[in-house]
Amino acid sequence: MPPIIDIHSHLWAEDWLPETFWDAFVDIAVRQNEKRGKTVDPERIRESYLPTYWDPTGEKLLTRMEEANIDHQVVFGVDFGLALGEPETPVQEVNEIIRDFRNDNPDRISAFATIDPRREGAADHIDTALGEWEMDGLKLHPTAGFYLHDEETYEVLDVVREHGKPVLTDTGPVFAPLYSKYSHPTNLDEVLSDFQDLDFIAAHMSFGWWRDLHAIADNKVNSGLHVDISGWQAEVKHHPEEFAKALRWLMDDVGSDRMFFGTDDPAFDPVHPKEEWIETLRELPEREVEPTFTTEEIEQLLGGAAAAFLEKYDSGPYSQ
Repeated sequence: MPPIIDIHSHLWAEDWLPETFWDAFVDIAVRQNEKRGKTVDPERIRESYLPTYWDPTGEKLLTRMEEANIDHQVVFGVDFGLALGEPETPVQEVNEIIRDFRNDNPDRISAFATIDPRREGAADHIDTALGEWEMDGLKLHPTAGFYLHDEETYEVLDVVREHGKPVLTDTGPVFAPLYSKYSHPTNLDEVLSDFQDLDFIAAHMSFGWWRDLHAIADNKVNSGLHVDISGWQAEVKHHPEEFAKALRWLMDDVGSDRMFFGTDDPAFDPVHPKEEWIETLRELPEREVEPTFTTEEIEQLLGGAAAAFLEKYDSGPYSQ
């Protein structure tokens, strides 16, 4: 059976992210409970719930991988400092910690570096991360307030191209106080044309904007566009037909060899365990109404396609 590979996951720690980010998580939890008619104490969430996300050593991630039978994960941090206020730990140090985590677990972990391209010395840092540190790719989060086609982003992408590494970028709407307009999938248009020799992974299947991502994919068939499905754990429970339709449309245009499983660990796991997410996907070939899926397509999605992708980039155990 093909491996299960999570192409999109994070390590988080309290001091790696701005306080404003954690405030938003508390607000989201309160609001989600209110919509279900429940009242929760924000301080209780802050004191008891938020720490479940913090995993600076990666110990929790490795344990959950074992429990869910996930063979390999691609891990990275996030850089929201310029948008939300600087955290205690600089993003460059976070990248170094994640590099070390990968080096300690080379068969289980690949590590992407991340940085806001507007930071002073961003291109030089990524040059070090992908060169001297041998990290496996670049993760971008444009919702911090930059476009993929900005001059500063292109300077970083030029470095990534020199090192022959892939890029994973968030797409789709995002919670406040981050900015959704920067992660609209149409913003992929220029970079897919200007960097045709780079592989780009559009994260989250663009969530509610998946039709716009499909429009790009339908016309950029000669680009390096790939897609991950991370973050759809809640949507697949509430709107399973919408998820199936989005997956089928994108799989038809992007190709099952370019569609990747992801969790967005640790954001969803406490409420939507990854075991359930994997099982939901495994059940897709049992659908008796359109859209339908083959067992081979879902095996590709869960890990077969990602194994070939990582092998191409000599990442983890797939470098043999």
